[in-house]
Amino acid sequence: MVSATGLSGIRNAQGGTVSTKKAEKEAERLLVAARAAVDEAERAVKKLDKRSRKTAEELSARLEQAAKDAKKAVKRTEKTARAAAAQADAVSSGGVAATPSSGIPTFHGLRDRAKAQGIQGYSRMNKAQLLHALGEG
Repeated sequence: MVSATGLSGIRNAQGGTVSTKKAEKEAERLLVAARAAVDEAERAVKKLDKRSRKTAEELSARLEQAAKDAKKAVKRTEKTARAAAAQADAVSSGGVAATPSSGIPTFHGLRDRAKAQGIQGYSRMNKAQLLHALGEG
């Protein structure tokens, strides 16, 4: 507060004098307005802080889920790779074939054999025609 000792008046922005009581009243009004602005700013900061904490928690949860999904994908890939390696070892070591043959050739197998033997028009033949052309039917 402005004391009245030694001050007969305060000059205002226009160059005139303002009484001490008016200056004190104006200072009080400005102080109340400043406190209100500070309170409003504090509320805004709390709101932003709460929002940013919530966003951080959501991002953390999404990150944890992504990590779990990545671990599952790695395990799945490792399992598939082990199975493929085991199958490749079985085939290369001369083990039992993965699918036993029933003795009846497949259409695709017949086409491959006809192509290898150079039979004309093999691509347009059905299974019976392929068997006949290969001398099996």
